[in-house]
Amino acid sequence: MRIIFVLLALLLLSGCQTDPVKNRAMLESPLLFKASEATNGLASNTLYFPESTTADVKFPTVILMHSCAGITPKNRGDLERWKNLLMNNGYAVLVMNHLSSRGVSINCGRFKSLGQGRLVRDVYDATDFLSKQTRVDATRIFTLGFSLGAMTGSSAASRSQYSYNGSGKTRPRAVAGLYGGCVYGGAMYWLDTDIDLPVLWLMGGKDQEAPADDCQNVFKRLRNKNLMASHLYPDATHCWDCMDLDGFSKKAGNGNYVTYRYNGEYTRDSERRVIEFFNSFK
Repeated sequence: MRIIFVLLALLLLSGCQTDPVKNRAMLESPLLFKASEATNGLASNTLYFPESTTADVKFPTVILMHSCAGITPKNRGDLERWKNLLMNNGYAVLVMNHLSSRGVSINCGRFKSLGQGRLVRDVYDATDFLSKQTRVDATRIFTLGFSLGAMTGSSAASRSQYSYNGSGKTRPRAVAGLYGGCVYGGAMYWLDTDIDLPVLWLMGGKDQEAPADDCQNVFKRLRNKNLMASHLYPDATHCWDCMDLDGFSKKAGNGNYVTYRYNGEYTRDSERRVIEFFNSFK
């Protein structure tokens, strides 16, 4: 009787489990991008254009990339503020969402549902899509990411990542990121020494989730490449531009307990540096 009960329980459990083949196919499925006629909103994988009185103008374009939490009610306002800043400065914006269409709610920690390779392929797929849009200046496509979004952008700047995950596709002109981690788990590089695209890297001196010290060896080896522009905000925590996450605490993937603190001064300076960086490419 006991054996029969165990067998029935196993059958019930197996019936509730997700088919790993179907699940993997969903995770590896490419994102579908579209252009919008609207200027407001933050629809996933949607391209927004600034208002223009010139019909044939081609816009420089920024791929806006979220953190490992995805796009949530808690960070939506901050992402939309960045989107509006870029559009007000003459940039079209593609709102990247790696997660929702794949049924992933969060992509944090060492065992991410979407790994580095898939995230980087999403960037190359996006730049390829943008390069075919008649209103996009294909010579000025950039990425701007936050935390994991910054790390994904810097990975897309890697020559080996492009060879393996994007060969033949259009690449970004340059990438920028706030509070990204250079190394994860002590071994996997997200900002690697084989980058061959310009990178703007903004860091927090009190960031215990993506410590700036983890970047020092990479910076030393990149010194002669003249591709890195970096800045350290000495009192900034992770997510210093996150108004709606001010005071949020958690245990980070590296084991540190962290608390986010919004800093308006650092946020405004970050906005200035990002716009000046993108504007330097003509």
